[in-house]
Amino acid sequence: MNTLCTLFKGIDEQIPANLNNSEYNNKDFLSLNNFCPFLDDGKHQKCNNYEEIVISAFITLIVNFTSINDGGDIENDKLAQYAILWLCYKLNQKTENIIDNLDEIYNKYIKGIEDYVKTSNVAEAYNSCMLVINKKQNLMNMNIKETSKIYEALKILCKLYTGCNDKKTNYTNYSQDANDFVKEFNNLNDDRSITGNSTYNQILYNLFNDYNSFKNDCATNCSKCSDISTLPDINLPKSYVQDQIESSGVTSPSSSIAKTLIPPLLIFAIPVFLGIAYKYSLFGFDKRLQRHDIRNRLKKIKRKMNINI
Repeated sequence: MNTLCTLFKGIDEQIPANLNNSEYNNKDFLSLNNFCPFLDDGKHQKCNNYEEIVISAFITLIVNFTSINDGGDIENDKLAQYAILWLCYKLNQKTENIIDNLDEIYNKYIKGIEDYVKTSNVAEAYNSCMLVINKKQNLMNMNIKETSKIYEALKILCKLYTGCNDKKTNYTNYSQDANDFVKEFNNLNDDRSITGNSTYNQILYNLFNDYNSFKNDCATNCSKCSDISTLPDINLPKSYVQDQIESSGVTSPSSSIAKTLIPPLLIFAIPVFLGIAYKYSLFGFDKRLQRHDIRNRLKKIKRKMNINI
């Protein structure tokens, strides 16, 4: 996280959103212009506007994942998500952008330079990270405005990480910064469009875990960093929880108890019920025999009376 946040910070400082297209000069973005569009049949490479330099910076981020990643596929997956959050946030800073999702970004900006990237010396790193992104097709349909809101929380979290790392014991604003993150996280946590979406929800869990990791690391690195705010549990709509239970094949506790108890109860109850039924059926049969015997006796008495008369 420290390395990723440092990269975000450095790129943000180089690409302010208030630059006009005429102010873009490749010399000002030497570290970020390696993936600008090609002109004149590949003879020249240049970023002519804000969007193109942001896309080039995004590709620069993902090809650096191999140097950042030390946690395997899970960590790589998280870094890909965070890089996409950054991309959406940067593009959303330009109000004239009318791009709605990442699929449009890919088709408009990335697809045209992908052939070059795949033949360059960063092809292996690029392909590795794009493989992670392509495996998660739901990322391609994420709404840019929604993901920009999530990035606001990530931005504060990165401020905490870099602040704790750079300032050590002199990080005097850690408490306020932590409170700001918790406030931003709570806003997302109360937004059903965020918590009810499986993709956004996964990102929330990553933020949740990385914040708790920050708390542990900061307490170790910063002797005066204590009493850092705690995050609440993530709110999950009941419909979302039920969908996850059904899709995973996991039964709810009440359903599980019912399935566990009902068969033994039936095994016990059925013989008892049949025994009672049998007893009462015999009782009824005895009653019918008694009534039949009484009728026969009455007939005999009646015949004797007729004979005597």
